[in-house]
Amino acid sequence: MTSSRKQLVLVGGGHTHALLLNRLVEEPLEGVDITLVSDVRDAPYSGMLPGHVAGFYSHREMHIDLPLVCEAAGAKFVAGKVIAMDPQSRVLRTDSGEVLDFSPDLLSINVGSHPKVSSVPGASEYAIPSKPVPELLEGWSRVKEECREFEWTIVVVGGGAGGVELTIAMQSQVPERTRFVLVHSHERLLEWHNDRVARHLTGVLRKRGVELRLGDRVTEVQEKSVVLRDGGELNADSVFWVTQPAPPEWLSESGLDLTEKGFIRVKPTLQTVKHPWIFAAGDVATIESDPLPKSGVYAVRMAVPLERNVRAFLSGEELSDYDPQRKTLALIGTADGKAVASYGPFSWYSRGMWRWKDRIDKKFMEQFCR
Repeated sequence: MTSSRKQLVLVGGGHTHALLLNRLVEEPLEGVDITLVSDVRDAPYSGMLPGHVAGFYSHREMHIDLPLVCEAAGAKFVAGKVIAMDPQSRVLRTDSGEVLDFSPDLLSINVGSHPKVSSVPGASEYAIPSKPVPELLEGWSRVKEECREFEWTIVVVGGGAGGVELTIAMQSQVPERTRFVLVHSHERLLEWHNDRVARHLTGVLRKRGVELRLGDRVTEVQEKSVVLRDGGELNADSVFWVTQPAPPEWLSESGLDLTEKGFIRVKPTLQTVKHPWIFAAGDVATIESDPLPKSGVYAVRMAVPLERNVRAFLSGEELSDYDPQRKTLALIGTADGKAVASYGPFSWYSRGMWRWKDRIDKKFMEQFCR
């Protein structure tokens, strides 16, 4: 006898799915079985990552216990990294070779992104990417011990908010003799933020002795050095890769409609373009009529419209468009109890900004401490 219960499958334990599950604790989906497939049991919260590296937060404080969230929401947790899917048969395959045949009525993808290391020779072999976060933290733990024992040079590639904040956080945890070099392809740091934000953080980096190589590009990573665009080399005992995000490679053969950069094209309803029963949210998704920056802020804010449209789709009701906020607040910590706030053309740098950031991040994580 065929079950009348519907199947909702969530691929990836990103911010959007964690929040969606949390919302379903209070208002469950009647007659729906929910399954979360994730390659991590503890999902890192990106807002607290630099603070964790800088020693402000413990591992537990910055991670969401996904099996616990699933249990509270009445969902099933399946450990596995999805590396393939077939929209026709509605089958998923994991990196262990397991075939997951849930026959979902609705499938949502929230698997995030990672820095693109494959385009630069040697980067995949020698650089430590900023994502996946478990890989970053494992690499950082190893490098931190090396810095305490030896004179060490760390090269960070990428001068956006993530690269700048990670550099500052790492530098706060190692001996002063450790050399830091930040390489960025643009003529100024944080080009997506206003000039005052860039000036504040450039000043912080220079005051703390970080060498800046702006308007330059790493063309090759070697075992103990990086090669720059002009052919020059920099000594590099460790390289951290914090460049523009790229989607998971398996999407290229998923049968989904993708952008030129390989991200999943979705409508304003967060439905994929060719398969209305497949949704996508967070970094992995690009709204075709309104592309957004790849940011945890938008991943968090997609949770409400995703929940609304999941309910509507499963009940046969009309879906509504996600209308993203035009301006977002960014709070960038400087590992000394201060933070730089960035909002449109405005910027502030003070201890009060760090206290604000700390309250926001702790309040976010408190949602999952039931």
